[in-house]
Formats: sequence, C-alpha cells, structure tokens
Amino acid sequence: MLPIRSVPPQAGRTSRQFRRSLFNQKDAIKKLKNSSNDEPFHHEYSVRPDTYAFKVSAANERTRLVDTANIKAEAPTTHPLQKTSGEEGFNLIKFIYRYSTNYPFGDKSPQQVYNEYPSTTSSKLARSKYRPKKVKMLASDFIEDSLYNPHYGYFSKEVEIFHPEKPFDYNNINDIDDFMDSWQQAYRKYDDLLLKSLFKKQSALPVAAPNKLDTAVATTTSKLAQRAHSLQMEEALNDPKPKSRRSLQLWHTPTELFQPYYGEALARYLLVNYKLNGAYPYQDLIIYEMGGGNGTLMCNILDYIKKHQPDVYNRTQYKIIEISSQLAEKQLESAMKSKLIQHGLDTSKLEIVNKSIFEWDRVVEEPCFFIALEVFDNFAHDLIRYDNVTGEPHEGQVLVDQHGDFYEFFTPQLSYYSNAFLQLRENGEFPVLGSASTLHGRVNTLKSTIPFLTDKDLIHPLHHSSAKLRWQNSLLPFKDNLTPGEFIPTRLLQFFQILKHKFPNHSLVCSDFHSLPKNIGGYYNAPVVQTVLQDKMVDVSTYMCYQGYFDIMFPTDFDVASDLYKQVTGKIAKVDSHRDFLELWADVESTRTKKGENPMLDFYENVSFMVS
Repeated sequence: MLPIRSVPPQAGRTSRQFRRSLFNQKDAIKKLKNSSNDEPFHHEYSVRPDTYAFKVSAANERTRLVDTANIKAEAPTTHPLQKTSGEEGFNLIKFIYRYSTNYPFGDKSPQQVYNEYPSTTSSKLARSKYRPKKVKMLASDFIEDSLYNPHYGYFSKEVEIFHPEKPFDYNNINDIDDFMDSWQQAYRKYDDLLLKSLFKKQSALPVAAPNKLDTAVATTTSKLAQRAHSLQMEEALNDPKPKSRRSLQLWHTPTELFQPYYGEALARYLLVNYKLNGAYPYQDLIIYEMGGGNGTLMCNILDYIKKHQPDVYNRTQYKIIEISSQLAEKQLESAMKSKLIQHGLDTSKLEIVNKSIFEWDRVVEEPCFFIALEVFDNFAHDLIRYDNVTGEPHEGQVLVDQHGDFYEFFTPQLSYYSNAFLQLRENGEFPVLGSASTLHGRVNTLKSTIPFLTDKDLIHPLHHSSAKLRWQNSLLPFKDNLTPGEFIPTRLLQFFQILKHKFPNHSLVCSDFHSLPKNIGGYYNAPVVQTVLQDKMVDVSTYMCYQGYFDIMFPTDFDVASDLYKQVTGKIAKVDSHRDFLELWADVESTRTKKGENPMLDFYENVSFMVS
C-alpha cells in the first residue's frame, strides 16, 4: 500500500489562494464581457435595409452557386462612399458624398464585410430557436426562414381560418352590401371566443400580495404619487389589451366564404376529368391537396362525389400535404376526421402527410389530381439585379450583421434554381432579352425615363433606360450601378420539378393571386409585406423585416408559370380567370343575390386558375 503524502499547511493555503485568484480572474473577464454587452447599441435608422445594393464576388463561396460566366466580374475594391485615408489630394465631391451619407461599414469595403460572414440556408436555420446573426444567405432563404422557421416563423404561430357557422344564404341576401354585413357578423364568434379565453386566464391568475411600494403609496398623502400609482395599476390591468380575433392570424379563403359551392365546382372538374383521362374505372380517384386548411374543401368535394357519383366515392382517396406543422397537428387531433364524421363521410379515405412537399421522397406512380389553392403566394423568391452596362444578372443575398441589421449584397454567381429559371424563361414564350428590341420593349424603355407618370415597378429592369440608371448611379451611388431588383419564383420552379419527378402522372389544379395591391416599391414582381396591428392591416415597404412577424405574399405571373410548367413537366396548362373558371364549373345561381349580384364571381378578381 502506497503511503499518503502529507501536504504542508502553507502549501495548501497557497494552492487555495491560487485557485481562488483564477476564479476571480474568470469572474473579472465575465464582468468585462457583460459590461461591454450591456452598453446600448444605437441602430442607424436613416439607412434602410434596401438603401444600398452592394456588388461583390462570391467566387470563393462553397454554396449552391453555379458559374454562369467564363470571366468573373470583379467587385470594386473601394466603394464610392467608403471612408478612406490613403488618397492623395483633396476631392470636394468625394468628401461631400463620404461624410454626408451614412455608409454603414466605415473604412471597410463591401467585399471585406461580405467575406467576414459565413453562408447559411433556411434548412440549417430551421434547427435554431433564435433568429440568426453574423451570417449571410440567399434572399429566398431569408424569406423561407421568416415564414416557415418552426420556432419563430410567421406560420409557426397559431393560426385560424375564417369559417362561418353555416353557409351564407345568398338567394335571401339583397346585395353585396348585405353580404358584407353578414360576413361582419360572422366575426363575432371569434371575438367572443377570445374574450372568454382571456377572462378564464385572468380569473386563474393568483392574487399577488401587496408589495412595499403599494403599501407606501397607500399611506402617502401625495396626490401626484397616488395618481401615478393608479395609472400604473390601470395599465397593468389592461396589458395586454384584449384584441379581436382579427388581430391574430385569421385567414380568409374563397373555399370558406362560398362553401359548399366553391368546393363543388372543383369536384365537378375532378369528376369530369377523372373520366376523360382514362383512369375511370380502372384506377382509384386519388386527390392530393397541398395545405388543407381546416378541411372544408375536402368535405365539400367528398360530399359532392358521394351524392352524385357514389361508385366513384367508394374508390376515392384524399391525401392532405400540410406544410405547417401547427396546422397539421390541429388537423390530426380533431378538425379533419371529426369534420368528416359530421358530414357522414368515411374517415378511412383521409390521409394527412405532415411533411413539406419540398421534402417529398417517394414516387407516386398512380394517376392523381394535385390541388394547390393559394399556396404559391407564400413560395420564397430569389432576388436578381442586372448590371446597367452588361446586363449580367447578380443574385441577392441578405447579410445579417452582429446587431441583427440587414443589408443586400449581389453576386454574379447564381444559385442552381435562379440560373435555371432565367435560362428557361429566355428559351420560353416570354423572353425578356428578346423583347427588349420590340416595339413594346422600346415603349417601356421610354416610359422608364418619364418621371411621375408611369409606375416604374411594372417595367422589367432590363427594359429600363440604361443611360438614365447610369446617370442616377453617378449622382447617388447607392446601388453599385445595378438595375432595380426583380423577384423570380425559384421555389415555384422547384415545385414543378418535384411534380415531374415525384408525381409523374399528376394533373394540377391550382389558383392564386396574379396581382396584389400595395407591393413594396423599387422591385419588379414585388411582394406585399404586411402584419395585423390592433385590428388594422399594416403594410411595410421592405421584405427584410424582423423574422416571423410579417406575412410575405408574392403575385404569380401565370403566363410565365404555365410556360415554365410546360417546359419542366412536358404537360400543357390552361389559365383561366377566377370568374371564367367558376362560370364553367360552379352553380352560380346558388350564389346570386336578390338584386342579381354574385359575390363568388365578383370577389377575388385578382385570382387566376391554372389546370393541366
């Protein structure tokens, strides 16, 4: 047995003092770090996220990039507004520009700042509970993360789809105004439910014991202190202010407003084409719906098929692909199957796939119908600007700095789907470069030079006057001689590719907005970015907002979409207006008011259908 070595008392005290000094040094370092972080940072609110468009090179990036040019365009080493100290002589114009504008990076060039931050993607960010900082990503990844991040994304919150307790009796409604009144009354159940839930929560709160401040104020004779305390208590009782259900995420869809007639129109279309395409009676009627809401469309379709074609109903399968996990859980627990039972429908016909369509990993060989109503508007888009001189496309990336501020950078290296979209469009029926020299293109170029008379955002960036843009950039060098931006539907292209490879025998039925009001300015094919604040819809002027608080909706150019669909899948798609499709397939007499108006046809005039 080894002897135990004795330690002199003095040595023990020395070792304890040494360890204690190490802990004290660690505490001092922590305090130093915390003291620096506690200092408030003042954001530069005079600079918007889209004030600058920095042109940089991403040749050294290992991301989803495709080289589209043999010669890489080098980014300028020094930005015109960058503060530098090594120049000879004095230039008054440069001095005024550099010291009267809020260039955000001090003496660093945009390329230096861009190289400092690593690249990320929305799929990587989905694993994080916190909004990213000190990274950069494609504009499509930023939009995808803002909308669909499972922890803080816009669609990760609890949502409610407007559903009237019973269908509107249109034949007994006088006119459109009377219908709007009935619609307004249907909101009351959401307000009542919310008020009841708030009352229960407030009743369940424990009564707090009076603190020292309450006791002191109660015994004071100062009227000012008593008044201040009463105001403070009043604010505490009223916080948070009760909101109506409209201040939450309450979605309105034509399926709900015009049930069951809207769903029955789609059921008629499905039945006729199911028999025309040769699947009947040899194969089942298989329906996939992307984003099933609360199941109203499903019930209306199955109800109609059961009533009018019971033999087809017996061999019908309905599968819902839900891209929002919150909604999928809600559907699985109660909404879907209980709703089928209420309608007297067979629950075994329903299958809910809690998976994003972009993660689909199996091939569906059977003929099927794929329904996608109002889902394209929330598909992420990529952002492209073009060089004013060469017309070379540059893809937008959003850089998030250490303070959470956003900046736009543009590189000539394109991602796979951006490069594919631009090439498919130029090789399709609606090329942009090919139309620049036509009469229509020249008229648009002329319009782009006339101030205040035309909406420049309706003109494609490549049709803008290059001379005017160069002149603007020489006076205000904020955009690095790049054109206005264009949002391109790269996620839609990816969706069509999935349909081709994973659903080779599908027939597509989709509808969405072909135009939207109050788009953000300065971009072509721009989205609407909005949120609800105190029962009011608030629109903002940039897509680079605090992630998860704003809905980002894009219009769909169905002419380009149908041509893109044909090139990718090899199938022909037909585009109809909302009115034309419903006049052909819906029972329009059931939605006609006493005065002959028809809300189902008159509403949603900015919606189109595309079927294949």
